[in-house]
Amino acid sequence: MRVARQFCVAALLAVAVPGTLAAQTTTLAANAQNDDTEPALLVADSVFVEDSSRLIASGNVEALHDGLRLTATRILFDQDKGTLTIEGPIRITDETGNLLLADAAEMNEGLRDGMLKGARMVMDDQLQLASVEAQRVGGRYTQLSRVAVTSCQVCGRNEVPLWQIRADRVIHDEEERQLWFEGAQLRVLDVPVFWWPQLRLPDPSLKRARGFLTPTLRSTSLLGTGIRVPYFIPLGDHQDITLTPYVSPETRTLEARYRRAFSNGTIELNGAVTRDTLVPDATRGYLFAEGEFGLTGDFTLEFDIQSVSDDSYFNEYDYGPSERLESSVTLTRARRDDFLQGDITHFETLRLGRERHPALDRRQRRVREALLPGPHRRRAATRHRASQPLPLFRHRL
Repeated sequence: MRVARQFCVAALLAVAVPGTLAAQTTTLAANAQNDDTEPALLVADSVFVEDSSRLIASGNVEALHDGLRLTATRILFDQDKGTLTIEGPIRITDETGNLLLADAAEMNEGLRDGMLKGARMVMDDQLQLASVEAQRVGGRYTQLSRVAVTSCQVCGRNEVPLWQIRADRVIHDEEERQLWFEGAQLRVLDVPVFWWPQLRLPDPSLKRARGFLTPTLRSTSLLGTGIRVPYFIPLGDHQDITLTPYVSPETRTLEARYRRAFSNGTIELNGAVTRDTLVPDATRGYLFAEGEFGLTGDFTLEFDIQSVSDDSYFNEYDYGPSERLESSVTLTRARRDDFLQGDITHFETLRLGRERHPALDRRQRRVREALLPGPHRRRAATRHRASQPLPLFRHRL
């Protein structure tokens, strides 16, 4: 968190005049030597100065400055020592919504260095880091000791999160927006699964950084209980790929997603390659491709291509529709006085026991009808027209 910006509570308190302050709301200059710095606001039930060098604010203390909000039970600033003693519960929120909680803190006058007891960080409203203590160093690094990290919501006192990472030490680099773990251990339902001597993860506020994303668990009757660990790889500013190994007792699957933005459109590919015990000695998988591009003449080209290795793959892995694939290419133009659209759609059934290609099914029926005598041929033709399947291609203009 950026608790060490221009927000210097100590400097604010240092400029207060000696004596008891009757006002509960006080506006102070954040930096007396910089007239351009906006003043900070200190609110408390009581604010007074003791011995001309110690300022004490107590009772619902709240300090506001430059998008940062600090709340505490009591703040004591010793001007001679340049130290700031804060009694909790302490809550510090920055302009991005990141939250730092602590039971007590001993910091310097700029909040750039110090020690926080019982610290917990909540980043981007999702990732929680709980530690025995946290140390601020240089206004850039926050070092947490004996840490538990998770994004799961834990309600009860004795409940454990679905997953968590335990670490001996975690260092958060605010400028690089990275989390460095030492002695990291991944636990699922509090059972150790993996261990890394060192691990680096981007913090949630960094939208495009190479590294592991939040792992997920998946449990099915066919595949058992498995874990998915996504790894995100940015390829410049306009494209990226995410590789996700999925491992369970019954399957070894590599999922992939590729995205790219062009000047006139976007494209996204999703797919997976699988080796499992359900279909031994066979490589299975699927590929979906979709995109949209703006063309000259106000035309828009859209495509959605779907393909799968076998009929039962989606039923077993739940990557796509289980009954029918629908691939299409659409050309559209919308203007003030007219609308034009043409598309070609290909349907492919995934129901077991049915022909996958309706055109081939119709061709076989025509051959059978040609071999039947006249009356039987007419009855067969009538049944064929009544039960004719969906066409292989559909064109609409």
